[in-house]
Amino acid sequence: MEVIPFQRKNRSDLIFEKLHEMIRAGNWKPGERFPTELELTKLFNVGRSTIREALNHLKSFNVIHVVPGHGTFITETPSLEPNILSRHIPDGTTAQELFNIIEFRICLEPSTAYLAAERVRQDQKKKLLSTAGAVDNEDLTPSEFAETDIAFHIFLAEITGNPLCIESMRSLHKIFYKQQFVTSLISARKKAAAQSHIAIAKAVAEHNPKTAEKEMRAHLYDTRNLLEKIVRETALQEALLLAEGEKL
Repeated sequence: MEVIPFQRKNRSDLIFEKLHEMIRAGNWKPGERFPTELELTKLFNVGRSTIREALNHLKSFNVIHVVPGHGTFITETPSLEPNILSRHIPDGTTAQELFNIIEFRICLEPSTAYLAAERVRQDQKKKLLSTAGAVDNEDLTPSEFAETDIAFHIFLAEITGNPLCIESMRSLHKIFYKQQFVTSLISARKKAAAQSHIAIAKAVAEHNPKTAEKEMRAHLYDTRNLLEKIVRETALQEALLLAEGEKL
């Protein structure tokens, strides 16, 4: 196969879009085996971590799925149209875009936690509590932290049993990932996130919807405060670099 080069930033996003486009064009049919990570690294001439991120995005859109021991396959009824919100937030790297993401989450997720607390089953409680504290691990890379953090929030949506809540969270995975990646750059974030997750999980497990809603809202406002801190520090660093440049 001919190598497809990428020289711009955010290569995993570009590869995700290219693969999504190729699937829509019928390069692979529903139910057909998808190329391996190694095959895709050769196709796009990039590292496996870049390919892995692109594949995670495809999974979040339910375009591909993994069958343990057999490989990756095209979903029988793939989501071929990107979620409409991803067009409003095409690349969550600017300050305003990051704030748009967290503000949207503040609108959505406290109510999800409330509903989860009303509907959680006994067999879901153990997994919920173990997933809650998983982000408190200093060995997690920013990418791993983001994925682990998001897994907790998606599982809360799954507990609600509401297909719209579940699909919304899964579809927004790619958007949330970028915001979570950025906030993970603050060292104290992992422990603070774990403490918040555990407080939310306990309230849900105890069928206390008002507390679950309150804890989720507090968690998200803390995240917004972290974003504000990152933006301020980034702006200060840029100003100092500019001042140094003017002195030269």
